[in-house]
Amino acid sequence: MDFEKAMKFLETAKSIGRAKGVEVSVAILDAAGHPVLVARGKPDSWHGPYMAMGKARLAAAFKKSTAKLIEQWEGRMHYPLSLTEIIPGGVTLNPGGVPIFEDGVCIGAIGVGGSSPQGDHEVARKTVEALGAHKPGTGKDKALIDKEGAE
Repeated sequence: MDFEKAMKFLETAKSIGRAKGVEVSVAILDAAGHPVLVARGKPDSWHGPYMAMGKARLAAAFKKSTAKLIEQWEGRMHYPLSLTEIIPGGVTLNPGGVPIFEDGVCIGAIGVGGSSPQGDHEVARKTVEALGAHKPGTGKDKALIDKEGAE
């Protein structure tokens, strides 16, 4: 994940957030969970960038959206809680993190904070889809595959 690519994700997420009436915090991390770009939302939101980084780090580590991971771990809260200690830099156990793929390979993740957990997830998901960086077989690709398969 290079700076220019990360900037496109950040700008797209900020634009999608503004369209929803929310000034979101956005973190773009590489596949190893290292920050490439981080932007705070509201000036008084001291925790927003940390939440966004934790969501992106978790999505990058598992190559899945944090919304899917939380759903997957329902009823197993001890497992995700253990991750807060073992993943360097920490993670945020909330929806709003989505992995970024290029040519089928995870190159990083986006984390969004500042809205509701579902609102954060929607901004992150829409950003990744808008830039064509979703996992093959999901999102727009899945709709295209389903449509082609039906014909």
